[in-house]
Amino acid sequence: MTTLINRSHEADWTIRDWLRQAGALTKASLVVSLPDTCPGKAPLPTGTGFLTTDAGWRRLAISDVGCGLCIVRSTLTGEDAASDAFRDQWSALCEAMRARRNKGLGDLGSGNHFLDAVTSASDDSLCFVVHTGSRQESGLVDHLVDQPGKFDAEFRRVERWAFDNRASVLGLVEKEFGRFVPLQPGLDRLDRNHNHFEETDAGIIIRKGAQRVRPGELALIPSNLLDDMVIVRAKEGVAEHLNCLPHGTGRAVSRSEAKKLDTTGSLTELRTRVFIPASIDNASLRTETPECYRRLDAGLEKISDLVEEVERFRPIAYIGQL
Repeated sequence: MTTLINRSHEADWTIRDWLRQAGALTKASLVVSLPDTCPGKAPLPTGTGFLTTDAGWRRLAISDVGCGLCIVRSTLTGEDAASDAFRDQWSALCEAMRARRNKGLGDLGSGNHFLDAVTSASDDSLCFVVHTGSRQESGLVDHLVDQPGKFDAEFRRVERWAFDNRASVLGLVEKEFGRFVPLQPGLDRLDRNHNHFEETDAGIIIRKGAQRVRPGELALIPSNLLDDMVIVRAKEGVAEHLNCLPHGTGRAVSRSEAKKLDTTGSLTELRTRVFIPASIDNASLRTETPECYRRLDAGLEKISDLVEEVERFRPIAYIGQL
């Protein structure tokens, strides 16, 4: 019998049904469902930690391999970011990112991948957050699920590519806005991959839309563009949850449903409060509006015994949907 630790907004039977449809329910000894749990393109629901000893586990680990989040801190402040000069630079950066599409490292991609400028609630410092994956590289592991050695080697290569891709995106940011400073004492930047597998004595842990965070370590949890994002520190209890923390708040509305919504008012408010370059049109933002995602604090409440808040941020500029 599969043990389910449910920290999501969904009922147990819903989670089990999603796993059953994926052919995964009987293959796990432990499943952890996080507050961002929702169905996605991958076999496993997003926001899932999955412990298994099943020999066919690799087919459950595919999709968006190595996708992750990285946050860095700049020498700028929120006041600097309110200037016309910053907005001109941000728009220029958007076009530089657009020119990198499908051309190797430094490719932001599309979908829910983004580059945000955010201000700290602690000291008004300006930080940059990138969420992106491995682009076309990810699909290179799919056909290897029945060739364990080749699958594992290619999977690790793609993970490294995705890490380097985030670094390359931030290299363009640093070129435009100046050198970064340490994010925290002794920590230059925080970069965590949330689509991967880990070999353990108990079996294979697959994390799909879930960050690997040990007790005492930090993680970034973003939300929608009109909500906060937060750096948290994991407490001891996270070890009993396969060292998993959410990678976001999760979708409240699917992409197909979002396309049917009247988001005119939401998009107007969004562009009023967050600077979005004019070259990013509203039509491309319809599936990423605030009502499409759950609220940050509602998710944090679900894991309040597993994390402590370290620092909050407010999004003030966005690049995505290129």
